[in-house]
Amino acid sequence: MNKLNILLFVLVLLSALAVVSVQDSSRESFIALEKENQRQADLEEEYRRLQWQQAKLANHDFIKDVAQKQQLQAPTMQNTKIVRLSY
Repeated sequence: MNKLNILLFVLVLLSALAVVSVQDSSRESFIALEKENQRQADLEEEYRRLQWQQAKLANHDFIKDVAQKQQLQAPTMQNTKIVRLSY
């Protein structure tokens, strides 16, 4: 009976170590998941900011104001050349 108790005790210790190892691995995976979720939220926020900035820069009135400040003029027919591509 003594050998059986020792064997059972060793098996219980191995099981306990396995449980601790699995819990630690699970905790590390959860931490990595939370970091990636935060990174995803940061990227989504940056994407929304970039979309807003693109919409602002594509606004016709904004382009017109900037062109006037830089004294830019639309090209005239004399300045325009049509290039035809032959295939």
